[in-house]
Amino acid sequence: MSESTLRQLDMMKLMPRYPSKISTTQLKEQLEDLGYLPTMRMVQRDLEMLASVLPLICDDREKPYGWSWHKDALGVQPAMDPIEALTFSLAEQYLEPIMPGKSFNRIKIFFDRANSVLKEVKRNQISRWRKRVRVEPQWQRLLPANIDREVEAEIYDALLRKRQLSVTYLNRNAKSAKRRIVNPLGLVLRGSIHYLICTMDEDVKNPRFLPLHRFKSAEWSGEDAYEPMGFSIDKYLEENNLGYLYSSKAIKLDVVFYGSAGFHLSETPLSKDQKIFEDKKRGGMRVKATLDDTAQLRWWLLGFSDQVEVLGPKALRDEFIEVTKKMVSIYK
Repeated sequence: MSESTLRQLDMMKLMPRYPSKISTTQLKEQLEDLGYLPTMRMVQRDLEMLASVLPLICDDREKPYGWSWHKDALGVQPAMDPIEALTFSLAEQYLEPIMPGKSFNRIKIFFDRANSVLKEVKRNQISRWRKRVRVEPQWQRLLPANIDREVEAEIYDALLRKRQLSVTYLNRNAKSAKRRIVNPLGLVLRGSIHYLICTMDEDVKNPRFLPLHRFKSAEWSGEDAYEPMGFSIDKYLEENNLGYLYSSKAIKLDVVFYGSAGFHLSETPLSKDQKIFEDKKRGGMRVKATLDDTAQLRWWLLGFSDQVEVLGPKALRDEFIEVTKKMVSIYK
């Protein structure tokens, strides 16, 4: 589909129904907002061409003249404009690594359509922008875990229809999967891992989160799902941090960054109460913040290697001292 065809389709979208009207100047401005670069003559020529085959009318009783759909016109199915296409194209790059394959394939038609639109508008500023914008993961890129497509579909369907599932689930480090009854409550996408929030037959009151790739089979048990009293997925995630919560009690982190390692925290803080100041004694940037006590925090700090020193809390500092000793023994 050519750029001129796309532009004309968008012009029809912008056209109001009589007695409302839109001038050629307004049309030109709104088309520019959508990413096109039309001249006034181009807009006028498009309007004349469209009016020859569609129920468009021009009110020329007074200036500025205005265009509109005839009051009895049925309208036209909207087309995807370049800005919408750009949004879908960027979303595709971000979503593909984190979405289940089957779910992604269901909406791939929109991404294909968006890329086709951008390909056609070669002279368009939006198209040039797309060629120069990329989405990259902040941390180490991980390939998504292998999820059985049929199992995934059963889990999604059960969650949608509020059904219990009879599943076989492989626990971590287990050699064989075991049969369980699970009660689906929600799904969480975290990085490259997808988790099912659910209760299990042996503990119907306490939800837990299970990685989808460890489900080896799933089918409807014949029973409807139930929801624990007062359950809220947001509350559950807050109380059961998927960053592997060590303690429900927050910690007062106190660290010193050396060199330029912690500079980014001055622009993207760790927490709302974060404080940064110069530590003249150690010759670094000192950061204090209240954070959840998680394994993820430890992984993040370890990623800075010798460019960070944990000062507090004491228990965390002692933990890092032991980790450092073990690392020395490994690399010795």
